[in-house]
Amino acid sequence: MIIERIDRLANYQPILPNIEKALAAMQAIEERKAGVHYPFEGGYLFFQTGTTKPLAESQFEAHRKYIDVQIVLEGSEYAALEDLSNLSVAIPYSGERDVEKYEGGTQHFMKITEGMAYVCFPWDGHKAVFHIDQPLEFTKAVIKLEV
Repeated sequence: MIIERIDRLANYQPILPNIEKALAAMQAIEERKAGVHYPFEGGYLFFQTGTTKPLAESQFEAHRKYIDVQIVLEGSEYAALEDLSNLSVAIPYSGERDVEKYEGGTQHFMKITEGMAYVCFPWDGHKAVFHIDQPLEFTKAVIKLEV
């Protein structure tokens, strides 16, 4: 997992193919509609807005076809990371949805605030959109970069 400021993401182009195209596509969208997939060469992106859920209601997941780049545009959320070898499969992999869900303890987490981003590779078990004490409001872009 990489945790970084949004304005530095383009520096990762050598290990995140098409991140520059994704960021340009994101900036070009004037009306950000939640849930709509916006394609670009090498992947797609979409926007989410809402309220975080309690940590106990969150679940680890991982992807195989895409690298997940999650950018907090407004508000904040918590994100967690765990090595897949320390997790057990809760819901087997779905190729159609490119997701496998996992169960396990949450040991490593960080508050991600406006202007920050985190990158989850296929080997990163991650949780997103949760809170520790009080619910948080957020708006974010999720970029899916083809592996």
